[in-house]
Amino acid sequence: MNRLAATVLVLAACGGGEPASTPDAAGDPIDAASEPDAGDLDAEPTQAWPCAPDRASGHQTFDCPEGVGAEVEASAACLAGGCGVILDVHGYTMTADQQDQHTRMRALAPPRGYVVVQPTAPGAVPTWGLGEHDDVVWELLQATIDVFDVDVDRVHVTGFSQGGMMSFRMLCAHADALASIAPVAGDACFDGVNEPAVERPILYIHGHLDTIIPWTTMGAPTRDALLATWPFGAPTAISSGASYDAQRWLTTTGTPFELYEHDFSTGELVLAGHCLPGPGDNHTFRCDASEFDEATLVLDFFDAHPRGD
Repeated sequence: MNRLAATVLVLAACGGGEPASTPDAAGDPIDAASEPDAGDLDAEPTQAWPCAPDRASGHQTFDCPEGVGAEVEASAACLAGGCGVILDVHGYTMTADQQDQHTRMRALAPPRGYVVVQPTAPGAVPTWGLGEHDDVVWELLQATIDVFDVDVDRVHVTGFSQGGMMSFRMLCAHADALASIAPVAGDACFDGVNEPAVERPILYIHGHLDTIIPWTTMGAPTRDALLATWPFGAPTAISSGASYDAQRWLTTTGTPFELYEHDFSTGELVLAGHCLPGPGDNHTFRCDASEFDEATLVLDFFDAHPRGD
């Protein structure tokens, strides 16, 4: 999708059942649940996921319920189990493939020991809406964890725009199962009612020039709501450049919240600062930010913050 097409789109919008029985030698059905094979007595039960990848290296594409598509990338090393997993969620009008053009997670994350999961929202103009597909995406993530025997202390979520919003919602709904999240240009679910059950590390990237999810009305309030939810101390500067500043807050128990505020832009009037900072400007939602690379920043954050409890 080229920049003009994305701009137009933004303007336009801004199995189950009973277990099978098998016949015995006489032709009578046997209930496998009540008469298991002796060799399977010690086997752990498996979850019947509605959509799941194969335990295979390379790239897989398959369908999930409710019109959600799925892309999964794994290295051969992850077939032995013990890798982490990253759920990488696209924004409005995008697909999993377009998200990956910007984040490059399929190329960058597997060498670091992660399986990458990238869903695609349903619809001719893909949109995640206000959370109606969160359960399907969560089941996709859980199926991937199950199939690849993922290290459950290294389960991370990142996303852009609507995907950033989903990242926050996943934290509010499933904080106990996550290690950390890294939303880009999304707003949080923290509202005094929907809050994470436990503290988790958060990396948040948002542009001051964002015209789709404005910093003043959505980004800054997200920062303030997050800071009001957990017992954070005073911020410390961790990095800066000509067009960005980064700060870190720590809770009394040492959980970090890192915020990267930037002034990068796509160069497009409509999108402006609604973008993923990184090298190159040949993608619709890319802002050419030579000062830092969103993908590397996110991966470094995930590496540094496995689940600690």
